[in-house]
Amino acid sequence: MIGARGIAGGLADGTRSGAGAPLWDRLAFALFVAAAALVIFTFTDYGITWDEDVHRWYGIFVLDYYLSFFRDLRAFHWGDLYNYGAAFDLAAALLDWVSPFGTYETRHLLNGGVGVIGIVGTWKLGRALMGPRAGFLAALFLLLTPNYYGQMFNNPKDVPFAVGMVWAMYYLMRIVPELPRPRFRLMAKLGIATGLALGVRVGGLLLFGYLGLLLLLFALWRALETRRLSILFAAAWTGLWRVLLPAVVVAYPVMLLFWPWAQQAPFTHPLQTLAYFSHEIFPFRTLFAGRYFPATDLPWAYLPTYIALALPELILVLLLASPFAALAVAWRRGRALERTPALQYFILGFAIVFPVAYAVAIKAVLFNGMRHFIFVLPPIAALTAVLADRALDRLERVPIGHYAYGALALYGLFHVAIMARLHPDEYVYYNGFIGGVEGATGLFNLDYWANSYAEAVGALEDYLRGEYGADFMNHDFTVAVCGPPVSAAYYFPSNFIYTWNHDEAEFFIAFTKDDCEKSLPGKVIYRVERMGTLLSEVIDRRDALAQKARAGAQLLAGGR
Repeated sequence: MIGARGIAGGLADGTRSGAGAPLWDRLAFALFVAAAALVIFTFTDYGITWDEDVHRWYGIFVLDYYLSFFRDLRAFHWGDLYNYGAAFDLAAALLDWVSPFGTYETRHLLNGGVGVIGIVGTWKLGRALMGPRAGFLAALFLLLTPNYYGQMFNNPKDVPFAVGMVWAMYYLMRIVPELPRPRFRLMAKLGIATGLALGVRVGGLLLFGYLGLLLLLFALWRALETRRLSILFAAAWTGLWRVLLPAVVVAYPVMLLFWPWAQQAPFTHPLQTLAYFSHEIFPFRTLFAGRYFPATDLPWAYLPTYIALALPELILVLLLASPFAALAVAWRRGRALERTPALQYFILGFAIVFPVAYAVAIKAVLFNGMRHFIFVLPPIAALTAVLADRALDRLERVPIGHYAYGALALYGLFHVAIMARLHPDEYVYYNGFIGGVEGATGLFNLDYWANSYAEAVGALEDYLRGEYGADFMNHDFTVAVCGPPVSAAYYFPSNFIYTWNHDEAEFFIAFTKDDCEKSLPGKVIYRVERMGTLLSEVIDRRDALAQKARAGAQLLAGGR
């Protein structure tokens, strides 16, 4: 989506610039290099998440669909995956052909790289709104949001979708100063970014709604400025054929390129998918505030609470303060309010609030906390970065203002230390307002992805090698897994035999989701913990099986 030239080119893209622009741009570039280095050096640390296996096969089936010249239709019958675009999964399947790494390691490297592209897009969004320092802060805020960073290695749909959305939002902000006739080149970029978002999840249709709302507000503003009703209709008509139509014309073919099922009915199938996901069937319970609720009947506070607790403390405080800051600016400037920034901030705020409010209003089926709404995190990072930039401006005018940077640095170091202690399970983070990960235990979801199973399997292998020594490979061991089998089985040595029969398994690997670690008796031989909080356990059941066998033998002897 963007290369080194694209990153450098962003330094002169017509955004607002301020004092110290070269410094903040250099810091931003250094941040991207650091993020890329983190991906390269740590991508093998992450486990296999619940959805990765089905998405891997979906990518293979979509690739076969094209290689067979549209005769292989397995992609249309692979669970409900036909409802998703395959932009990421197809790229992963292609990369797997040439990658020297394992299948899932390749996916994690690609996923992490896509996540970095999202950080670059967030920088460009913040920079377009308020200049170089805001851009740097936006990128930094997103990088230090554990629910984004921790999932950008092994979440094959929510993170790529968020990346497509933030780039589309950036180009949406860029066209505002050029309305009602933005350059076609800019419209083409907006269309491509929108198409890539749609090529992952149909929720990218939101972008057309944002664009339509922007054009309507622009037309109303122009009509009020000129006090001529005819301007309203003229501006609306121009926006329709000169902006909205070109965006759709470019985006839709890009979407169809990566979405085989939509190719069969380009208009009805995307709408059917949108309706399907709005009221998805999920006949299970999900944890919220210490209680389990049906995913189809959640308290209204479920999603807002999960989002709030997933944000670092500083970002959450800035987000809560942003509406008041906007009202203060509007009150102070009154009729002198500038059209371009007003429209930009309104659409950005709308893109944060509307999806969440809509999900609450229609009682959308939700589970796994805020995972499906990761796409609101980049806009949140950009908006709060703008507020932080303005706050730093004010602080620099007071005698002790220069200490603000020191305080921010200390807070940042403290937060980075927390993320390091959680690695590679950063996504289980909860902020200090709930008491961190420890405070969230038993109240909210932790390792629902089974990311910790890779460590659990390694610990079981080490335990048995220590017990059997050189004779280890001469013994077979049956192992059961709670939840997604591949999350553990991919890491099994050849003498570990996966079994579906939990009751007969010699060893049991279980996370804390739905109290699964308490479902079978046995001796706990390893606990995967982060910051004193249990994520998963390895349970030795050999003694329990022996006792069960002895009890059965005694019962049989008594019967005789």
